[in-house]
Amino acid sequence: MTRAGAAAAGLVLAILAAAVVAWILRSGGAKQAAPEAAAGLPGYQGSARCMQCHLSQHREWEGSLHARTVHRPSEPESVMLRQALLCEQEQAAYVLGEKHSRRFMVPSPLEPGRHVLLPCRYDVGPAEWVSLHESDWSKLTWERECGACHSVGFSSDTFSMKEMGVGCESCHGPDSRHGTHTSAARMTVFAKLPAKDEITICASCHLQGGRSASTGLNYARNYEPGADLFADYKFDWATLDRPVTAADNPIDVHQKLLIRDTVTTGPGSRGELRCTSCHEFHRMGHAKHEKLARQEFCHLCHEAADFKLKEYDQSCNVCEF
Repeated sequence: MTRAGAAAAGLVLAILAAAVVAWILRSGGAKQAAPEAAAGLPGYQGSARCMQCHLSQHREWEGSLHARTVHRPSEPESVMLRQALLCEQEQAAYVLGEKHSRRFMVPSPLEPGRHVLLPCRYDVGPAEWVSLHESDWSKLTWERECGACHSVGFSSDTFSMKEMGVGCESCHGPDSRHGTHTSAARMTVFAKLPAKDEITICASCHLQGGRSASTGLNYARNYEPGADLFADYKFDWATLDRPVTAADNPIDVHQKLLIRDTVTTGPGSRGELRCTSCHEFHRMGHAKHEKLARQEFCHLCHEAADFKLKEYDQSCNVCEF
């Protein structure tokens, strides 16, 4: 073929390629196969969608322990894992926890698309490793055991989620409630909630020790903020009547008693005390806590003599993870 012929052939191919691209754009993309099934519950979009309009709130949340509850491993965390007995050969996909302890998550060897926690936990305070579930760790699917409280849009039926970590919609509800995004519409706005409704949302994860009546799992089935948590999630309130011992986590006991007193009997002697009385949700600060008047129930967590915080072991009291 002459040089002129080759140039003409190249021009024809370019025109054909342009036509194909134009057809793809008009027809909605190169792949016309049915879209993959959406992960998690319908209606959720993920925290990146919320950031488009709520940038300052998103930035506050990004630095919080809620946002960091599940995160990609940093280089120092990867180095840390290589120093752990039983786990030094593993490469983590995610890290669970940060302030008190860290667990390292890897893809499940038994269930594709799922994860498991390695049998080694790093406790930050004493700076030491603890071995857990050495014989059965590879069988404990993280999504089934823990996923509902560490994700966005979690489905108890498929053990899938929209987003790893506690995000905006974990507390405010799915983006599908937001309508045209010109107003809050049906999104959960905590400033407008009575104490009972606010505490119920927090209880969906912080009231540990109950069971779903429909699935038997340790969290409610397909719970969404604003729904009736206790229609499915059953907790034995009588367990809170026994005397508190040194083995109890005082903060955990405090949370459960506040939830019980507010959800089952109303605010009562605690007035309108609620989670946001002490906690700032987005940045998770405790400045409000320090300004509250000291009352008798404060001694659940603080020593009566000097008001110092009682010692406690920070761990998941559901699965001992």
